[in-house]
Amino acid sequence: MTRRDDEPTPSHQREQPTWLREQCPGWCVRVHREDDHPEDRYHQSEGSVLPGVVATHPTIPLTASMEGLDLIIWAGRYVGESDAWLVIEPTERREPRLLVTVETAHGLVKQLAEQLARHDGA
Repeated sequence: MTRRDDEPTPSHQREQPTWLREQCPGWCVRVHREDDHPEDRYHQSEGSVLPGVVATHPTIPLTASMEGLDLIIWAGRYVGESDAWLVIEPTERREPRLLVTVETAHGLVKQLAEQLARHDGA
């Protein structure tokens, strides 16, 4: 089986820059380059896209600023650090953005499931 041109190259098959002294996590699809700015030296997963409706500004009523947006969800971790995070943000802009730790994301999934169960049971 061959890789399509539009598929990410697995991290273990890329040439590693000299500043990258650790293995990429198995989920990292980011291409690391020698000239990456230090703030851009992080591992990143492939994003998942979710069509959604979100409120984009603080308004009263809360629903007054709702609009349809494609959301992208991806994981990241800075090189040399152990803390990973998840990001939920619109595909076309960076606001509104929710960035949470992996631990918080696990709690969020649990709490969302509980809220949905209450809602669906009503």
